[in-house]
Amino acid sequence: MDRFNKATLEIRDLNPADFQGIDSIQDDPMVISVEIRNCIVKKTLIDQGSSADILYWNTFKQLDNPEEELTPYNEPLVGFAGERVNTRGSIKLSTQFFFDEKEHRDIQVKYIVVQANTSYNILLGRPSLNILGDIVSTPHLAMKFHSDRGSILTIHADQKAARECYFASLRLPPVEEKQKKSKHVHAIIPQSTEMTPAWDLDPRLNDEQAEPIEEKVPLQIGSQSSQVTYIGIGLSKDERDALSQVIILNKDLFAWTPSDMPGIDPKFMCHRLSMFSSQTGSSAKKEDGYREENGC
Repeated sequence: MDRFNKATLEIRDLNPADFQGIDSIQDDPMVISVEIRNCIVKKTLIDQGSSADILYWNTFKQLDNPEEELTPYNEPLVGFAGERVNTRGSIKLSTQFFFDEKEHRDIQVKYIVVQANTSYNILLGRPSLNILGDIVSTPHLAMKFHSDRGSILTIHADQKAARECYFASLRLPPVEEKQKKSKHVHAIIPQSTEMTPAWDLDPRLNDEQAEPIEEKVPLQIGSQSSQVTYIGIGLSKDERDALSQVIILNKDLFAWTPSDMPGIDPKFMCHRLSMFSSQTGSSAKKEDGYREENGC
């Protein structure tokens, strides 16, 4: 019951003045900063729909965590659409919320370390939020919780960072695409003379590249050397021969140049314009006038 008593924060005290974002007409997520091992980690997503606290692999490495500290965690994470993400292990790290010399909140968070394309550095789900006993208000882009001393603290989301993460996620390559060589970006945020440099960690930047599922062999189907297609070597010889024969028999379906693409038979498909036959087009009048002026 103590957990529920601590969670009964006075959310009614939140008012429009508590909103500190750049645009009050918004549906942005809660993106905050936390402190781990004397480093401020920005782009930390508060996700009440997640059943796990996630630390992304590049963030893990940038925090100088030795891999020996990872505890085996063999269960994959399952996403909203059923996709599975393999884990690298788990690790418990002290995580601080609200950076103030007098008031703050420290909790132990068990992070699941995963390697995935993302625009965030950390994802805090229900396990850590329940320990924190916080109340999240997305209209205010704010969250309240008790400090270690028992007073109520309020953290405001970084709306600018939230939108940057969203637009960055639109540019993320799919898993199967080749990724360019990474260039780590560091943004130093001075907090105190005793604190080490803080990083705007970006786990999207990843050196590892996805490999093709299987190798392919070319199949010449045209008269020119460039007119080829490819067949996977995973097929047996009989299957490759049969597939090659079908492709060659239907080589007329391949278009190598625009001239290889004739018009479509109107009996098969056509596009009808919405026109009124009784309406005189203004373009026709202009064309007639042009012909008269130029002696046509």
